[in-house]
Amino acid sequence: MLEYLHYLQRAIGLALMLRPEVAEAVERYPESGRVVLGIVFLAGASMLLGQSVVLIVNRVRPLRFLLSVAVNGLLFIVSGAVWAVALWLAGRWLFAIEPSLGLTLRLVGLSFAPQVFGFLILVPYAGPFIQRVLYTWSLLIAVGAVQFSFKVGFFAGFVCVVLGWLLLWLLTISVGRPIMALHDRLVRRILGTPLDASIQDIVAALAKGERR
Repeated sequence: MLEYLHYLQRAIGLALMLRPEVAEAVERYPESGRVVLGIVFLAGASMLLGQSVVLIVNRVRPLRFLLSVAVNGLLFIVSGAVWAVALWLAGRWLFAIEPSLGLTLRLVGLSFAPQVFGFLILVPYAGPFIQRVLYTWSLLIAVGAVQFSFKVGFFAGFVCVVLGWLLLWLLTISVGRPIMALHDRLVRRILGTPLDASIQDIVAALAKGERR
């Protein structure tokens, strides 16, 4: 377990620094898939923690809170896999080289490393800016993953990532609608509250609590 945590921490650090060694390690060691799964799971859990103010305002019970963190981590793994497949398909269409799907899945999984710090979006006022920084950081790592997988330059990798995102968006608004609806129902069932509350909703809830 300690060895796994060591490799997990090291992979996150190398990915955050955009170091090419991490991509080479992912290609060389098939067991790196477990480490990448851990990164994506932590990213999903951390991003939900960043929204925990909504959960606190709605007085979500601790057990439900922990369960929702775990479920969001698992959902991140699924969404990351779908995005990686979309990138792989876009890359096959654009470039002559066709890397294995497993390699692309693991490399794209590394792009979630910055979102391990998603809990920081809870910081007042700076939260939205931090969120944009984390997403941009993830985008750059994804471009690097495509560059390594398909042996292309930065611009070509960026175009591939954008096309992959567009393909994922098209899937989401078409055949993915039932899946998104299932996701929303699952979140509501576990938490007893949606996660899309606005700032006005939060302020109103806090004010209501104070009046009590």
